[in-house]
Amino acid sequence: MEKFLQDLRYASRQLSKAPGFTLTVVLTLALGIGATTSIFTLDYDVMLKPLPYRHPEQIVMIEEQVAEFRDIYPTLPINANHFVMWQQNAHTVEAMSVMRQGAMPLGLGGHPVQVQVVNATPGLFSVLDVAPSLGRPFTADESQPGRDRVVVLMNDLWRTQFQSDPAVLGKTVTLNGFPYTVIGIMPRAFYLPIVDVITGPNADRQQPIEALTPLAFSKDELQEAMGGFNYFGLARLKPGVSVAQASVEMNSIDRTIMATLKPEERATLSAVLVPYQQALVGNNRTSLLILLGAVAGLLLVGCVNITNLLLSRAVDRRQQMAVAAALGASQNQMMRMAMREPTLLAILGGALGILVAALLVPAFRHFLPSGLDFRGPLHLDWVGAACALGLAVLATLLAGAIPGWMSARTHTKEVLHSEGRMASEARSTKRLRRLLVVAEVAVSVALVLVTSLLITSLVRLMRIDRSFDTARVLAVTVNLPSKSYAERPARTAFFHQVLDRLRQLPGLEQAGLVSQLPLSGDQWIDMIRVAGDSRPFMQLPSEHFRFISPGYFEALHLPLLAGRSLTESDEGKNFALISELTAHTFWPGKNPLGQQFVRAGSPEDAFTVIGIVKDARTISLAQPDPMMVYMPYWFRCNDTAGLLLRTHQDPATMAEVVRKSIWSVDPEASVPVIRPLGGIVADSVNARRFEMDLLFVFAISALLLAGLGVYGVITYTVVQRQHEIGLRMALGAERTNIYHLVLREGLEPVVVGAIAGIAFAFGFARTVGSLLFQVSPYNPVLVSIAASTLLAVGIIACLLPARRAAAVEPMQALRRE
Repeated sequence: MEKFLQDLRYASRQLSKAPGFTLTVVLTLALGIGATTSIFTLDYDVMLKPLPYRHPEQIVMIEEQVAEFRDIYPTLPINANHFVMWQQNAHTVEAMSVMRQGAMPLGLGGHPVQVQVVNATPGLFSVLDVAPSLGRPFTADESQPGRDRVVVLMNDLWRTQFQSDPAVLGKTVTLNGFPYTVIGIMPRAFYLPIVDVITGPNADRQQPIEALTPLAFSKDELQEAMGGFNYFGLARLKPGVSVAQASVEMNSIDRTIMATLKPEERATLSAVLVPYQQALVGNNRTSLLILLGAVAGLLLVGCVNITNLLLSRAVDRRQQMAVAAALGASQNQMMRMAMREPTLLAILGGALGILVAALLVPAFRHFLPSGLDFRGPLHLDWVGAACALGLAVLATLLAGAIPGWMSARTHTKEVLHSEGRMASEARSTKRLRRLLVVAEVAVSVALVLVTSLLITSLVRLMRIDRSFDTARVLAVTVNLPSKSYAERPARTAFFHQVLDRLRQLPGLEQAGLVSQLPLSGDQWIDMIRVAGDSRPFMQLPSEHFRFISPGYFEALHLPLLAGRSLTESDEGKNFALISELTAHTFWPGKNPLGQQFVRAGSPEDAFTVIGIVKDARTISLAQPDPMMVYMPYWFRCNDTAGLLLRTHQDPATMAEVVRKSIWSVDPEASVPVIRPLGGIVADSVNARRFEMDLLFVFAISALLLAGLGVYGVITYTVVQRQHEIGLRMALGAERTNIYHLVLREGLEPVVVGAIAGIAFAFGFARTVGSLLFQVSPYNPVLVSIAASTLLAVGIIACLLPARRAAAVEPMQALRRE
């Protein structure tokens, strides 16, 4: 240990004499180690770190699959009837629960606060093996219809809205307009993530769950074997039971259910069980691995630069090492001498890297897409610190071992009998330098190419023809307390009054209501039957339904292709509009206007088509909407709806007056969302933007490091070859010849590295291609841009040393030598 400390003290004295070199290496290491540690912490937290429950490997997410719908919906949420059958008959399962997330207004005096609530069956506490830190969980009896309402508060809601008062237990709070008795407070560390299966109109996946209430199935739900598929499901398998074994048993129960179906409901059912953590990661696994590979590449480029810098110092200090060898130093002692500086640099860079990571990791919370934010706040733990330590050791070995090994193998006689310290470096060292430049350029080109592909993909996605216009449109979500608006006529009357008042506001051009704001998920999928279609219920094509008011299409500027829109005089009439895809599917070659359809299995009267609307992208920007049916809101008006307000001015300036107009109708209404529609569109691509932003930073950093690397190598080469350059110029070489010499030597490894980087990126084309939108990973324009960018950086990096070389005075260079 004493020798190690002596080595560090000696290295400290030596490095203090070269502050520029020391600062460059330490900052390069710190940024590389800090960035890599941050992304590793994110990847570990999302993909590898066990979920914070007892034996999390036993917890699985359950979905259902209906073979007849598989092409459109690979999986579906759970049917209540099927859940009860599984719960009663599955012997491989220790506990099971289904739940549904939604927003409810919490009355605290004044205007209500909207909170995210999960309605769950009592088995949730057994599945996750968790209990309230204060109070108790709800019971099976409390999950029966008609029982007194109870609620378990999450710790954050308890602290922020109830000031951590334990006396709140047993008290009544107003939730959704109803009195709920608080019976428990969950532990502070408890966090419940829910996979976005089919998003409801009032679910906000970006907000954490704030309360738990018992879920009570209605009598109709329990009797409908092929009714609504509405619930997110979790189960805890018994010890020793594999996912495959549980799947076999669950599917055998499904076959029993299938045998009880009515002829018109016949369908092929199966249960899909996926480990909970795998389900939470979902399609983000590829993105996370690409980010980890990218930041590791950035660290590699940094280490390559450091290796080149250390090689320069090793060449300059050959005489010192040769003297040590002549005095009897062994190979091990010389290796130890050579590794003193890299070791100290790695310690300093690693310590600063941990500090960088400690700052970056918590900041990720503000930029993470909601799909990755399922653990609560991120922080740098001992795993991340160990990663940083490991990276510091790895960086030491990568950057210091080769120069150290070369120094330890110094040929004493050759160095001591050379012409002096200006003797040129060995061919092997030059070859190694060029290979290092090739490596860092290859990594940089690959990063630039992947980043340019993602940027182009995002630009095309944002510029895709959505068929609707977001300019000057304000999007508003209104949530009504269920107690006051239990009946549909009351809800319809409320929204009718709200629309009337909003349309009187100065600066408002159009106002419309819709059951689901654009790009905020989906709510209702059903089948329709047209005259002459005798297919069984389960063979009918399915449609996505939106419930709208007059003015919706006008506010959104969603083009009407034929017929007319709804008007206020249509209230009470069975009119509907359909998308052009729906029209072509159900009435090919016919005029759909005036045609009628019924909702399959519904006792409602037939609806008459009065208009055809252009296909849009209101569910996802990445693909056109499937078949869509637009029905009047007075036929199905939920307690949550969206308002779209087209204004003559900046919509953000009208937010407060819009909110007051809604509260003037009912101050108990909750208005959780009020923002420009363009912001909602931008949020819909948050995951893509997060990946792109990080890769962009990594690519720019790699470009700068690659440029510095080329500059450093060529500058050192010029210094080493001053005598040769002076001799060439003394013999008549022109300055343009010197420029050509230096540029050729500098750009050869850059060109080779660019080709290698493009080949490397092509090798992962299929992986990258899954993240792209309307962009080929082999796009020749982007490939050319990536290669040209690195060539430009290489030329700039070579020009300064080339200018220095061309300015050499021949006689001065020959005298110095």
